[in-house]
Amino acid sequence: MRLTILGSAAAEAVPALWCECDVCATALKRGGKDIRRRSCYLIDDDTMVDFGPDAFWQTMQFNINLPALQRLIFTHPHIDHLNPVELGWRRRGYSKVTKPLTVIGPPTVFLTIMAQVANAGTACDLADLQLRRVDVSHGREITDGDMTILPIAAHHAPGKSPLIYVLRRGGKSLLIANDTGWLTDESWEVLRGQSLDAAVIECTSSLIFPDQRNYHMGANTTVAFRDQLRDIGCLKPDAIVVTNHFSHNGNSLHQDLEAFFTPKGIAVAYDGMVITF
Repeated sequence: MRLTILGSAAAEAVPALWCECDVCATALKRGGKDIRRRSCYLIDDDTMVDFGPDAFWQTMQFNINLPALQRLIFTHPHIDHLNPVELGWRRRGYSKVTKPLTVIGPPTVFLTIMAQVANAGTACDLADLQLRRVDVSHGREITDGDMTILPIAAHHAPGKSPLIYVLRRGGKSLLIANDTGWLTDESWEVLRGQSLDAAVIECTSSLIFPDQRNYHMGANTTVAFRDQLRDIGCLKPDAIVVTNHFSHNGNSLHQDLEAFFTPKGIAVAYDGMVITF
């Protein structure tokens, strides 16, 4: 399995629009790994997890062939992870689209898609967009093609049914856990016994609020999350662990994050990072 991190920022990106903070000013000056698009992932060449406001530039920068995608998997309907307007261009008359695209997510995702594309006048229903809807919910595993997908409830965005996912293919298993605070006991129980080759764990609040646990996590909580995965037998001994989804409000540049996480055996994500396992 190959995971490409197409974006490593939280909602505002880095540098954030309009922001005059030191992190944003330094990131703009330095460039490189300090420039962060909104979080999004490509698995192999056929699956994307989330599709947000930076989708156009991510597909251009990282040479993604969107017509080759087989599925989009959404974690939740917040606008930094779901940009329905870009899906609206799949409507006949706007683009030549010859095959349906499977969209997987909680029901709140589909309500958001239809509300926004209808308001924009680009579609009336999902069929207009050639999207195949697959609803998922906490703890109910599904299979789509050769990929097995286990959704698990996140501690984030009450009322929006947010999810993290364990994705399995070809004997390999990956956890994508961004936009989640510390999990409930029920969610940890669903994870118990999973055998993960890799895990991506959020760190939205970074070093400035290291102990945040509700709705998002800080740096210390990210490490504790990794340790909990170990304690319940989820992580293989050689599993790759990466932290991602950083807010400029976390007051941490890439080098600051590496200084904290590298000694703890956790890699710090950046846009374009590729992990093969």
